[in-house]
Amino acid sequence: MSEIVLEIEDLSYVYMDKNKALSDVSFQIERGTKVFFHGANGAGKTTLFQCLNGLLKVKQGTIKIDGKPAQKEKDRMRAISMVFQNANDQIIAGNVFDEVAFGPLNMGLSEDEVILRVENAMKVMNIQHLSNKPPHFLSYGQKKRVTIASILSMSQKIIILDEPTAGLDAKQTEEIIFILDNLVEHGITLLISTHDSEFSFRCADKIIVLHEGELICEGSPEYVFSQNDVLCKASLNKPVIMEIYESLLENNMVKNYKIMPRDKNGLLKIIKREGIYER
Repeated sequence: MSEIVLEIEDLSYVYMDKNKALSDVSFQIERGTKVFFHGANGAGKTTLFQCLNGLLKVKQGTIKIDGKPAQKEKDRMRAISMVFQNANDQIIAGNVFDEVAFGPLNMGLSEDEVILRVENAMKVMNIQHLSNKPPHFLSYGQKKRVTIASILSMSQKIIILDEPTAGLDAKQTEEIIFILDNLVEHGITLLISTHDSEFSFRCADKIIVLHEGELICEGSPEYVFSQNDVLCKASLNKPVIMEIYESLLENNMVKNYKIMPRDKNGLLKIIKREGIYER
């Protein structure tokens, strides 16, 4: 049975100018999964994430982590951290080791514990060889690894990533996908904000869609992207892979397989299996 690591119930948030950014939002997140959040600008994603990681005080609704109430900001900060869209906005130290050590040092841990945590985090992110390098001279992908390692060193259970593939080329996107898979293998739960339907369709275990502060849809990528009214309401594009597969089905060119292809390679395998190339 899957273990629930994060539970949100009837979460609402109203800013001082009376703008209601979130309205009775409820959902559950399973441990070690990749959950993608979609929604147009102003849908409430940023406010939600700031509530989750303790930057905003929650007055309406309940947040539970590992089944325990986490109403205090410090409790949420201990379990949830965010990786910024631009890695340069998060890096402050002169070398990689010091950057990864910054969080544990500020937690008041012993020197031995800090070193152990830093070494483990760098090993997970495969950046041990960069230990003495100045972060600002690293590649974009390496900087991303450093910022994630700096969060892992604080033993965070849940990591929020804001638009992790924004502005990346195909090679850099593949590297980010590899990093995300590696984190999940180590038991980390990922909450990912994106406008990229292709990215979430390929990688998500679950998708949550927000619109004007309300949760309007949640479920598997196949389910969410089949809800045309939701896509229209949230200004979401249906993934190209899904559109092609549905078109092939409509024209009786492929069988209706139980598992829908979610990337190019999966679609090509079905096309070759059906012999469409030879027709």
